[in-house]
Amino acid sequence: MRFIHAADIHLGRQFSGLSRSSPSLGKLFLRAGYSAWDRIVNRAIDLQVDFITLGGDTFDASNPSVRPRVAFRDGVARLRHAGIPVYAVLGNHDPLRTFPDLLRSLPGLFLFGPEPEAKEITQGAVIQGVSFENSAERANLARKIQRISGTELAIGLLHTNASGNANHGDYAPCTLDDLRAGGMDVWCLGHVHSPSVLSDAPLILYSGSAQGALAKENGPRGCYLVSVDVCEQASWEFLPTAPVRWENLRLDISDCGCPEDVLDKAEQACSELVSGVPDLDAIVVRISLLGKLSSNGLSDMTKDEEFRSLLSERLENLQVPVFPAELVDCGSLGKEPDLSLDGEGFLADLMRIADRYVKDPELRSELADRIHGELAKINRKYYEAMFDSEIWKQNPVLAEGHVNHAAELIARMFLEQRS
Repeated sequence: MRFIHAADIHLGRQFSGLSRSSPSLGKLFLRAGYSAWDRIVNRAIDLQVDFITLGGDTFDASNPSVRPRVAFRDGVARLRHAGIPVYAVLGNHDPLRTFPDLLRSLPGLFLFGPEPEAKEITQGAVIQGVSFENSAERANLARKIQRISGTELAIGLLHTNASGNANHGDYAPCTLDDLRAGGMDVWCLGHVHSPSVLSDAPLILYSGSAQGALAKENGPRGCYLVSVDVCEQASWEFLPTAPVRWENLRLDISDCGCPEDVLDKAEQACSELVSGVPDLDAIVVRISLLGKLSSNGLSDMTKDEEFRSLLSERLENLQVPVFPAELVDCGSLGKEPDLSLDGEGFLADLMRIADRYVKDPELRSELADRIHGELAKINRKYYEAMFDSEIWKQNPVLAEGHVNHAAELIARMFLEQRS
């Protein structure tokens, strides 16, 4: 059995900030949200999957306007015509209390209510889910879903903040232990916008947003193709659906002597960025300029409207148009920082502390134990599972988040040593 899991499509999102700063970008992203939904539908039909699950926040507004309603209705109709049912829960953006009546009874749509329900897909295979009745759902809904006795294949569908993701509202919070205790073979989650697989046995995954809405939602966005077999462990494949992608580009311009050199280098770097990336309508990039701009007369370049306009023109004419949403000078720091072990100042102190930890195995071991202990305090089962799992290799976005968390802890511990 194969199915597609998607969530956080946010049909109807206005992208008001982009519209104010760049009307063309605002229109581009408005279309992109609907295109992402169309691509999910197209992939489901092309792959002839058995069904689709939607993990909530399909709409951006609790009472969506006519365009997102029509887009959703038409997509469900196309899927029904292809024999593909849709199983959906509702989240904090589109709760049951304000969900449009006309969409509740769409043919081919199975909408879960405010209490746990079970829908039999085929004999022995069951999906269980529960929707938000109100936007601010604080109850632990995961604990309400338990495997039904005699079920050969059990799939859980939920909009939730699992393991306290700090970047999202703490709605329907739960832990990985809560999810595992339910006895499901697969958990399909929504709410967290980064695609991530939290566990492989049982399979617990967030599809992430179908289209990135903010600069921090960079990289590929899409849905998951899940394959399940009662005799084998579930497997998955990420399917990109976002027609517009956010990217961060670090550009070293220390060898550039004039703005013309920077233009050429930026164009070359963005050309490489779009090369070989299929099915993209555009890339929106945040360019960080590295190198001492003040030393080669480029210090005012990032504020020069003519330069920025010319840069936009050249990048928008690439094979895949690139829109420079932000141009940041990250290199004008005055004098070079003293990173030598015999230097003076804050960074030199940290270098000496780091050097001691690198050279002393006992100190390294002590630091590793302290980091692991601090992470485990937050959610012991979650982090211990992460350290022992192949998920680090398979999910770089999730891994990066935990590495950053560990880096923050290391920095704090070094500061304690210095003080």
